[in-house]
Amino acid sequence: MTTSPAETARAAPVLLGLGCIWGASFLFIKVLVDETGPMEVAFGRLVFGTAAIGGYFLVTRRPVKNLSRQLLLQVSAISVVSLIAPFALIAWGEEHIDSGTASILNATMPIFTSIIAAAVLTEEHFTASRLFGLLLGFVGVGVLTGDDVFNITDENVLGQLAVVGAACCYGIGAVLLRNVLRTSDAMSVSFLQVALGSLFALPVTLAVTGGTPDYGLSLEAVGSLLGLGLLGTGLAYIMYIWLIENTGSVRASLVTYVVPPIAVVLGWIVLDESIGLNTVAGGLLIIAGVASVMRGQAPGRRQAIAVAGVPASGE
Repeated sequence: MTTSPAETARAAPVLLGLGCIWGASFLFIKVLVDETGPMEVAFGRLVFGTAAIGGYFLVTRRPVKNLSRQLLLQVSAISVVSLIAPFALIAWGEEHIDSGTASILNATMPIFTSIIAAAVLTEEHFTASRLFGLLLGFVGVGVLTGDDVFNITDENVLGQLAVVGAACCYGIGAVLLRNVLRTSDAMSVSFLQVALGSLFALPVTLAVTGGTPDYGLSLEAVGSLLGLGLLGTGLAYIMYIWLIENTGSVRASLVTYVVPPIAVVLGWIVLDESIGLNTVAGGLLIIAGVASVMRGQAPGRRQAIAVAGVPASGE
């Protein structure tokens, strides 16, 4: 991929900005779950995310490409797995754990993507580097959670498992999107994912809340919901796709290493969350594991996984 000097100059601030937005998303979620439920958080961010990406399409007059019934059916199923489920799981998890811890556990997403791809795709296989990264990542999770990981009835442990489950959902969604993205525009697929996700999240939210979603939020929580939706689920997707299209998936994937430190520092400064030795050591091991997994993937496969893995890492 040839990158112009202007694009190269913009890439670094865009990457840092993206990391800051996705890092702040965990702070926004923590603020929100103090006032409303996980499904309200998931539905709200999807609605505002749809508005942000839809606004981008309107302003730039960019068409939604390759629209077909088959694509709608595929993306509908994927949006449930890769958006609604992980958004709700992370929000539920942050009811019980710190936002910084959630961001570190969520960074295991590329590891799960690698595992699932190797299990279901014939063109994928484990290399020594990927296997080492897998083991290192899970050692990091163990260090981060400590001995409590064996006490699965503890709410703190359940919250950690919920975020790890969300990372796994992101991994499943990334693999499912591989074939879709071979013939479809990545930005169009991202918009359809968020739009259809908000549509399908509505009845789930109504069912979970008994028909009365709780959006009686303080100004602080309203600001957090707007930031989470418009920035973390809207603008961030646009920035991530831009990075992939202009600098390549390998450079864009560097955001994986930016998000956790940003989220941990924001949680410490804004929410007075503690930063223990286990948090630092576990986070470093997880990031090292992710780096090893990414190094063990062929460039073409990295690009497919990186594009398919748009969220989230977020967040």
